[in-house]
Amino acid sequence: MQSSGKYRAVLFDFDGTLADSESAHHRVWNEILGEMGAHIDDEEYKRESSGMPVTQEVERLIRTRGLDITPQALVDLKVQRTVASFTESPIALMTHALDILEWCRAQGLPMALVTGSGREEIAPTIEHYDLARFFDHIVTRNDVTHSKPHPECYLRGLTLCGVEASQAVALEDTCHGVNAAHAAGIDVIAIPNAYSRGQDVSRATVALEHLAQARDWIDVRRVQG
Repeated sequence: MQSSGKYRAVLFDFDGTLADSESAHHRVWNEILGEMGAHIDDEEYKRESSGMPVTQEVERLIRTRGLDITPQALVDLKVQRTVASFTESPIALMTHALDILEWCRAQGLPMALVTGSGREEIAPTIEHYDLARFFDHIVTRNDVTHSKPHPECYLRGLTLCGVEASQAVALEDTCHGVNAAHAAGIDVIAIPNAYSRGQDVSRATVALEHLAQARDWIDVRRVQG
């Protein structure tokens, strides 16, 4: 167990951690792939795709399906379809998402959103729930050279928040995110969901069931005042 009084900032993943978006991402992928005669079943999506930034996922899909499309064209298509889908049908937030964001803000804890998604892809959900009011900083795949599971996004988040790795805690749902935060030297709370529950999150500091438990975990370990 960590000693109390060390956390000065909280870094949140987005898809699958704050936004219940994995099933919608899966659906959009299958709409696109269906037009190309391909498909991702539930087990493969959970194992390979959940939490993987689109720039890396397209390379895997092109390779394994033999798709006749360039990686950038497939990225552009996925982003376009995602924005349209998420704008038309707003994504639900994970249970207790607003509660923990409001609690962190009330405690005066700086918050950063650190996501493998692009700014366009998260914008419909951010705007629908007015989530930008909670975050001091937002780091997307557009802001880094290497996205998750590389630690660059988390290192950037630390710099923007003005804290050392030892003073922050990250919340993640997938192995890719957990590994990125761990590689940056940050304590990480894993909260696997239905899409990521089978992934290896053994590098997490702790694995919890939901965001309310994460709030309580942070509460006894945050710097007071």
